[in-house]
Amino acid sequence: MLTEFQKRKLTAMFHGQDGDHDGFLDQDDYEQYTKGICEIQNFLPGSAEYEALHAQNMAVWEQVRQVADQDGDNRVSLEEFLRSYDITLNDEKLSDQLVRQYARSVMAVWDRDGNGRLSGVELVTLLGCYGVEGEAAREAFRHLDRDGSGYLTVEGLMERIEEFYRSEDPDAPGNWLFGPY
Repeated sequence: MLTEFQKRKLTAMFHGQDGDHDGFLDQDDYEQYTKGICEIQNFLPGSAEYEALHAQNMAVWEQVRQVADQDGDNRVSLEEFLRSYDITLNDEKLSDQLVRQYARSVMAVWDRDGNGRLSGVELVTLLGCYGVEGEAAREAFRHLDRDGSGYLTVEGLMERIEEFYRSEDPDAPGNWLFGPY
């Protein structure tokens, strides 16, 4: 069962993904998120990069819809979202898959120089797509960059993601994965 602290963090994540702020996640939110990323990354509509990212995000939406859309209305309420994470995080295999899949997809899109690490600029830009901008995004990176190197590696990112989903320590750096909570 999700703790109140997990619900608080996941609620912040939900609102960051709800691009039109209507209280539901739906395909339009994932379309909007894709367009925002493509604009930032200069992926032109019709390009291989654009089409690959669009396909990836639509697959993510379909997975979210299948797992979380309990009433079959093709949108996910906060209650449904939290219920789906309660199930996912209590299944070790699903939880591990979630962490690895998210870390790989973040690196694939945001590690623009291909060095296997996310810089502060790259992560701050990513957070902007979730509505976390300016000083809030820079503060989030400072928390996530536990060793002060100025970068997050894939392994470091996976550790922060795991902390976000599982940690009950309010001071755990991973809690800042989607900005202030």
